[in-house]
Order: sequence, then structure tokens, then C-alpha cells
Amino acid sequence: MPSIRYTRIEITPDAYRSLEAEAILQGKTLKKLASELILKGVSKKALDFVQDAAMPSISSRSQEEIDEETGKVIKIIGSTGIRIGEETLQTVKDVLLTEGYQEAMLYVAQHTASMERDELHRVMAICRRHKLSIKMAAYLVENLNEIESGNWM
Repeated sequence: MPSIRYTRIEITPDAYRSLEAEAILQGKTLKKLASELILKGVSKKALDFVQDAAMPSISSRSQEEIDEETGKVIKIIGSTGIRIGEETLQTVKDVLLTEGYQEAMLYVAQHTASMERDELHRVMAICRRHKLSIKMAAYLVENLNEIESGNWM
């Protein structure tokens, strides 16, 4: 599955130079810093709108419980900068949905390299510890690159 591409925007030369300087000072990429600054600058209403549109209702829990618990899990997973192959994520998601946590962890142990294996095990252990449904864990695994890039909501 290819990564999502968004329309490019133009900013003024002064804004770009300032963004570039701030990114260097903070040790961040331009993309990450720009995303953080934009998200800090938009209204809560806009953030809620985007979050409501992006979050599927795929659990028997109420939407408020899903948002709160999933939000905790996403914060714990954090922005690690690790990128896992889309094919691997899709396969792990499919195994999670059909076989559950144990089989997905076994699949990861048998079919992934050490860095991917460690990260996927960490993420699934976090989901399991927080008692996320299999469907929600699969959703997070599918979107793991976005979460770990720091571009998640």
C-alpha cells in the first residue's frame, strides 16, 4: 500500500527560512516541525473534526472509550521514526484479524527482521496491555508508519 500523498502548499520565502532554521535548532525534519506547528495553530474544532473523520467505529465500546484508550495507546507508541514495510504491516494486520494477538506475534517472530520484529512486538504488547480490541489493534498496525512518523492526527 503506497503512503498517502497530500497536496503541496507554498509558503513565503521568509516563512520557509524560519521553518528551516527552527527545524535545525530543534533537530527535527521540516515535515515533522511544520506538521507540529500547524496542528498547534488550528482550532480544537478542526482537530475534533479530523479525528472524528479518521477514527472508525470498529469496537463494541462507546466512541468516547475508543478515542480515549486509543489516544493513550498512540501516545505510548510514540514517534519513533521507524518505518516498516507496508506489505509487512498489511500481513500482520490480516493475521491479527483472523488469528489474534498470539498468532500475529508468532508470525512477526518468524517472518521479520530484528528491528521490525522488536517494534511490532512492542506495539502489539501495548495494544494488548491496554485491552484494545483486535480490530482496533489491526487498525493501528495498518497505520503504524503514520503514528511513528509523528504525523498521526
